[in-house]
Order: sequence, then C-alpha cells, then structure tokens
Amino acid sequence: MIKTFMSKKILLHTCCVSCLSIVHKKLLDNDFSPVIFYYNPSIQGKIEYLNRLKDVTEYCQKNSLEIIVPEYNEEEFFKPLRPWQDKNSLKYINDNNRFRRKRCEFCYQLKIYRTASEAKKTRVNFFSTTLLASPYQDHEFIDYISSQIAKENDLEFIYEDFRKGYWQGRNFSRSHKYIIPTYCGCTFSQTERMLE
Repeated sequence: MIKTFMSKKILLHTCCVSCLSIVHKKLLDNDFSPVIFYYNPSIQGKIEYLNRLKDVTEYCQKNSLEIIVPEYNEEEFFKPLRPWQDKNSLKYINDNNRFRRKRCEFCYQLKIYRTASEAKKTRVNFFSTTLLASPYQDHEFIDYISSQIAKENDLEFIYEDFRKGYWQGRNFSRSHKYIIPTYCGCTFSQTERMLE
C-alpha cells in the first residue's frame, strides 16, 4: 500500500530567485507546499523591483507555484525612516551603525507583519521567509520578531537556517540566467555593499 502525505501550505515571503530556489527545495523536503508572497517595498527603484519579480514569477510558473504580489509602494518602507535621517527631528540617529540596525529591524518587521497578515487573510497557518537563506541577515532578530507576530495572529512561523544553501542558490540563478542580487534591496544596503 502506498502511503500518501498531505503537504502543509505555507506562505513564503520571497525576495529573489537565488534565495527562493534553495528554500523551496528544503520546504518540499519537509512536506510543505509554498505559496509565494513577493512583498518588497524596501527595493528602491521600480526597475530593480520588477526585474526580481520577473524572475520570481518565471520560477513560480516553471514550478507550478502560486504567487501573491501586493501593490508596490516603496513609501511603506522609506517614509518611516525619514525622521531618523532628519537632523531637525527628535528621532534623528547620528550613528551609522545604529541607523543600519534600526533600519534593518524595521524592514524585517514590516515584511514579516505583512506576510503574517496575508497568511491570516488567506487562512494559511504557516509562514516563513527566504531572508533566512542569507548569511547577511539577522537570523536571531527575524526568528524573535516572527515568533512574536505569529503568536499574536495564532499562526506558526517556520524557522530553519537555510544559510548552508546560500551559494547553491546563487549558482542555481547563474546557471538558469536569473538575476543574482548584490545587495538586499534598499539604496542604503547598496551603498554599504559598495563600501565593503
């Protein structure tokens, strides 16, 4: 007798194909069926945003994955940051490292909160993010804030350290002629990467 398994639907916040390809494979290995959620207001410039979206959409079509794409509005990310940059604001942050930490934490919260909201709306009990495939992201904070948001929304956040597959994902994109992002998405991260 053949044993059949019911895969569990999971809403997967996705940033690019490089990260998606490895996370998708790992989730399938764990009997999850991903629904892709491409929500990235932190990607500055619609050309970069659309180029990444084009690749993610093509990947989803080739792998028969459902994809949800909210309207792109970079102000959702950049507007709340302006007081931290304004020298006349009480919220101004003078220290570059502190600004970077606060900016990234806000970005994580924004993306995770929106992913959890979409999961609840579409009645998907599990959610995760391809950010966990990157060695450049703060896994501890992502896990912490995601677990808190999951608890508030009666959902389950699936944490797994996908970083071992980081270079495998980039090689996948290279061999399939997809974009390999050289920075996270916002102009701040682009500038910082150029200076490193």
